[in-house]
Amino acid sequence: MSRLTLVDLSDLPRKPHGCPPEVERSWAHLVATHKSVGGLFTTLNELRAGQDDMRGAVSETHRDQARAAIVFTAAGIDACLRALLRDSLHTLLSTTGDAHGAFVAHFMANRLAGDMTKATKQAVVNIDPRSALIDLYVEDLAGSSIQGGTDLIRCRNALGLKQEPALDDQILKSHQPFFNARHEVVHELDLVDPSGRGTRGRRHRDLAAVGVQCDGALQLLHAFIAPTARTVKGARRAMGLSTT
Repeated sequence: MSRLTLVDLSDLPRKPHGCPPEVERSWAHLVATHKSVGGLFTTLNELRAGQDDMRGAVSETHRDQARAAIVFTAAGIDACLRALLRDSLHTLLSTTGDAHGAFVAHFMANRLAGDMTKATKQAVVNIDPRSALIDLYVEDLAGSSIQGGTDLIRCRNALGLKQEPALDDQILKSHQPFFNARHEVVHELDLVDPSGRGTRGRRHRDLAAVGVQCDGALQLLHAFIAPTARTVKGARRAMGLSTT
């Protein structure tokens, strides 16, 4: 019997019913990322199946496919959450609620305490100050990229989703190993410290573990998108707007 390690993604849950326009772009990023990462895993499986001995050692070429999947998935997380924040906060912050409370608390504690930074002053006097402040807020939340559980928690709170069971603190923190792997691949080129006679090896990447991490991260994005779609529709109803 073949010992070929097949790596695959679970299907995404359905698109939120009556998905509002504020969530459409984030959903599109998720679908595109799922397709790209799934394609990488399909290629990986085909490469493995084409080996003379499918039970042979996993080559660096195969592991590079897994490394690419980590990078693609992480890029999708960044794009998806940034779009979700930028597009939905304009609506969510137009009504009272958890999202507005998190927004006010963040600015009072960070941007409006003490001397204001030049960026904050420019946002306040912008021709569209609300949009400029939201842009600053998203940058504060996500930085150059999402780095792990702490950033995920901040994004969750900003979207007013603190009470969502699927976005519990411990669940979000449990994805930290994935972000650590992304950091190792992107920032350290997956290298380990020199040892032995000065050779430099590369970190071992278990293909099945990478598949599980990427799959879990993409499913987590749906756990952000679905309840955000509901809260946005609720906010739109409160303002007397169409929910689609």
